[in-house]
Amino acid sequence: MSRSRGGSLDFELNLAPIIDCFTVLITFMLASASFLSISIFDAGFTPAEAQGDPTPPPITVTLDLKKNGSLQIVTHGKYESKNTFQNADEAAEALRQLKEKYPGFESVTITADQEVEYESIVKAMEKARKNNLSMVLGGF
Repeated sequence: MSRSRGGSLDFELNLAPIIDCFTVLITFMLASASFLSISIFDAGFTPAEAQGDPTPPPITVTLDLKKNGSLQIVTHGKYESKNTFQNADEAAEALRQLKEKYPGFESVTITADQEVEYESIVKAMEKARKNNLSMVLGGF
């Protein structure tokens, strides 16, 4: 094609620099993604706006599921303890008692050994949720 003044509209678009940039960007993103890992996952059953006062709770509680089926409740703060329970119902009752004793206690971190089945984790979460507690999954 030619214009009336003799100029040509034929040209080739050089895509090599653009492809080089995308290659470097994709390589960088893939390399940096390998360093990311999730160690705590918020299983938030309550919205952030509904949590109210940002003061720290009087105690922090971790519910640890063991590979032998037992559950361990570890508390830190005003009350330090480590109690082991044989089933989720006993652990839920202990969480209810802690909630009554410490009204500022609103959330529990749930951790589990690598061999614990997902079904056991869900059952423990359901039992803890009956006490109106927020849950955070950690250490998976």
